[in-house]
Amino acid sequence: MGRASPRLALIGAGAMGSNHARVIAESGSAQLGVIIDTDAARGTALAEQLGCAFSVELDAARTCDAVVLATPTRLHAQQAIALLALGKPLLVEKPLTPQIDESRTLVDESRRRDVPLMCGFVERFNPAVTTVRSMLDETPVHIVGLRHSPRTPRTTLSVVFDLLIHEIDLALRYASSPSHPRVVSSAATTGLDVTEVADCILSFDTGCIATLSASRASQRKVRSQIIETGHALYEVDLLRQDVTVFRHRAQELIGGALPSYRAETVVDIPFVRHGGEPLLLQLRHFLLLIDGTVDCESERDSILPPHEVAAAVEPPR
Repeated sequence: MGRASPRLALIGAGAMGSNHARVIAESGSAQLGVIIDTDAARGTALAEQLGCAFSVELDAARTCDAVVLATPTRLHAQQAIALLALGKPLLVEKPLTPQIDESRTLVDESRRRDVPLMCGFVERFNPAVTTVRSMLDETPVHIVGLRHSPRTPRTTLSVVFDLLIHEIDLALRYASSPSHPRVVSSAATTGLDVTEVADCILSFDTGCIATLSASRASQRKVRSQIIETGHALYEVDLLRQDVTVFRHRAQELIGGALPSYRAETVVDIPFVRHGGEPLLLQLRHFLLLIDGTVDCESERDSILPPHEVAAAVEPPR
């Protein structure tokens, strides 16, 4: 007889929480046991829609095997500590917290209690990202990441911890550097007391440079990357989830009445294997973390580095 699917508690029934609820309910590999939210009307409506229980009490998570925490970021530290104390494996929406000391405390508490902890860096599970990482056969020399969006009303989270942290996390994974990068430079602009535009340049001990940009002052949503190695350039569109690879072969200047430049470039368009939406693939990874298939310590070790770099980039308040 097969083992029963784990029952998950979802804390937070807002926009991101609703997405998590849908994915859990439709996954076929986990059960949505209870939705917890301080807004009873919103939470009850979502629970009734998906056929699960509802509660306003965090303690209701005791009835479940693990927890997905998708509340406003300012609540993460206090709620995550309480949930780890219950011994519940925990997936926390990104960022873990916007305060590096609090993030370190959560990771340390997870390790001390030997309770699995995961942060929702959902772009790690973007099929375009996994395709590029499987193709990289040499250390990048330059990484460029562009993550721009239109304005987000009523946000209280800096664009550094909202958007740029994704690009930081992916740059760390592409570079595969044994030490943290040095923040060479960073710049930010602020509107209404919240940082809305932030750029940074990171320098890795391998010689790789990462040039990363995030904005919530754009007129359209952009999620693009360039990863350059000594022999290839990988162009990635995270929205369309496609990859194009360019390999330069030759170049020459053509003389004559109208001189021109000619380049010979091989263009490859690899097949990107789509195993589901990134949020579903992230959930599957969390379930493997719960049952011990994914190493808990390696997962913990991957959480703090992007938070530490983001904290170094974040402008003083």
